[in-house]
Formats: sequence, structure tokens, C-alpha cells
Amino acid sequence: MKRLFLLFTAIFMAAATGVSAKGGQTVGERFGTQDTIVVKMPNGAKMVLYLDNMQQLQAFRNYSLDSLITVISKYASEVDNLEKTSKATNSQQMTVTITPSKAGGTEEAEQVTITVQGQDQNDTTKTERHEIRINKNIKIDVEVREDGKNTRVNVNTPSKSDSTGTKKEKPYKSTRYGLDLDLGLNTFMNQSNQDGGSPVPDLKPLGSRYVSINWRMNSQVGGRTSPFYIISGLEFAFNNYMFDRNYVIEEDVNDNTYFRRATDINYQKSKLTHSSVNLPIMPMLKFKKANGKEGFKIGAGGFAGYRLGSHSKLKYSQDGSTEKDKVRSNYNLSDFQYGLTGVIGYGNLDLFVKYNMNSLFKDDRGPDVNVISFGFRLL
Repeated sequence: MKRLFLLFTAIFMAAATGVSAKGGQTVGERFGTQDTIVVKMPNGAKMVLYLDNMQQLQAFRNYSLDSLITVISKYASEVDNLEKTSKATNSQQMTVTITPSKAGGTEEAEQVTITVQGQDQNDTTKTERHEIRINKNIKIDVEVREDGKNTRVNVNTPSKSDSTGTKKEKPYKSTRYGLDLDLGLNTFMNQSNQDGGSPVPDLKPLGSRYVSINWRMNSQVGGRTSPFYIISGLEFAFNNYMFDRNYVIEEDVNDNTYFRRATDINYQKSKLTHSSVNLPIMPMLKFKKANGKEGFKIGAGGFAGYRLGSHSKLKYSQDGSTEKDKVRSNYNLSDFQYGLTGVIGYGNLDLFVKYNMNSLFKDDRGPDVNVISFGFRLL
């Protein structure tokens, strides 16, 4: 009977402070600093109210005390039977619904669930665990430990959990921020000879890498359930172009850039590297799976960027030692770049592609060549 009184006391306290279930403080938070009203009945029973302000006392008027007592009386025997019949390894459940007074207006009923999770007992100690849930906003865990004539009660009210004990869903925001990483490869497109110069070389695939660290701004258009997003942000990109067949990049006396196929030295590595900062803007459709996780997505848009720095690097062997030559120069690379970008993916696997619409080099100062980058996007 002691445990039965404990359970219904917890239910009554939650119902009496019904503002909790409507989005205010939880019961656990109310055990800090508050006013206490004790109502003594003629038969010796007591009713205790914990209040933070007069508004909560006014809110209590929305509940019918007669209905509450009737509900408690109706289900008292069932709760008592539930405790007696629950086994150590089983969990039985019953639901009590406390209905506010009809005169109060439009408040909805609060559904209170009591779960007896089992009993652990030995010769001297018996432990019983209860779980009280009020709608989806309040969860109260009660542990009753009896040791001979002594009874110890622990009450825990997780303030950041929903009715399943999991974390609450984050508040909805139409715009969210995040980081991702692009890992891919570069290749030359639309290669043409510079007047009087040598052909544009092919690139070694594995050595011509593209890496981009991206700060994303994801803006959802049309509300929480809309699949339409606008993706923007900043990208810090690093491009490597490793030349095949012993080609090197050089500048002549007129400061023009050209490619030369070396015959005097066998280069182990010959590459050009440049970095840039890019600003993309991409409309995207994102669909969710039945479980709420990321599903199919597809997007296409454009980007514009500015070159930050560049250098060439040669690696070769000479007189039995390995030499590395690094030359910092702009090599007449275009300062500004622009192009098209697209993403397609499913779940956590995304593929990206970027196409530079303007030439890698300045007009009439270097080869006419465009760059395409493609690879994986890691979230």
C-alpha cells in the first residue's frame, strides 16, 4: 500500500501542475525553490501542491478534483494487483487517463502510464522499479527499496528525454550549418595547343587530386517537410595537376606559360598546385527515408572563386640523390574562376562533380584548357 500511495502521489503532483505537460518546467525542476501548499483532510490525509507562482495555482482550476479522485479510486485495485502479479523478469503496463475539467476550455487529456519493471529480492532486501510517464513531456523513474522495516525511495525525472527516454528532437530551424569534405580527382578537358607551343599533357589520375574543405549553409525552403533546399557557403579547395610523360610547366622570356616535354631528365614527379576559395550556390532536393534518415538527394548549381596561391614541384634523381625543386609562381593562372557543380547521393554517400567553365590559364598567356573535378563528399 505504501508503494501504491507513492505512485498515485506522483501522478497527482504531475496532474496538479499540469503546466509541465504543456511545455513549462518539469517536475524535477520544481523540486528546487517553490511555494508549498498543504491541504489537510478531516480523515488525516494530506494533499501537497508545489507551485512556482500564482499562475500555476490558477492553472490547477482547469482540472476537476472530483474526476481525479474518481479515476484514482477506480484504478487503485488494478495497480495493487499489477504490483502483486509482476515477475522479476517481466514488465506489465496499464494506462490511466486524467481528464481536465470540461469547463476549462480546450486543454487535452493527459495520458499517464505506470510501468512496473520488475522486482529484485533476496532474504532481506526487495527492490521494485516503476516508471511513470505523462504524455511525451515528462518521465519519472521511481525505485523503491525495502530493507526490513526501512523503505528507501529514489525519484529521477530526466528533463531532456521524451516518453521513450531518448533525447528530444532538436528545435526546427530552416537554416543549419555544417562542415563536409570533398575528396576527388582532376582531369583536363577541351585541351588545345597554344600557338607555337607544345600539346597540353595528360594528367596522372592518382596524382591529380582535388581536396576541398567546405563550410555549408543549408536553407530549407517551404517548411519542415519540404524537400527543397538552397545550399551555399564557403569552399577552400586544393588542386593538384600531375603531368604525365615527363612534361613540365615553364614560363618563357615573355612571361608566357607553356608545357615542355623534358628529354634530359627523367622526372619522378612533375606537377602544378593551386589553391582557391569558392562560393557555391546550389538548389537541391533532399528526400527522407521512412525512418526519417537521409535518403535520395540531387542538386545542381554554380560556383565562383578566387585563386589564393600556386606553385610547381619537380622531383628527380641526380648523382645518386633525390632532388626536389619547388617554384612559386602564378604561371598565368586565371585569378577568377567560375563553373557548374552538382551532387547526387543516397544516405551518407554523396558524389560531386565540378566543371570550370573558364580556362585554367589567362587568355593568350597560356594553354587553353578547362578542368573537371569529381569524387566523394564526406559528411
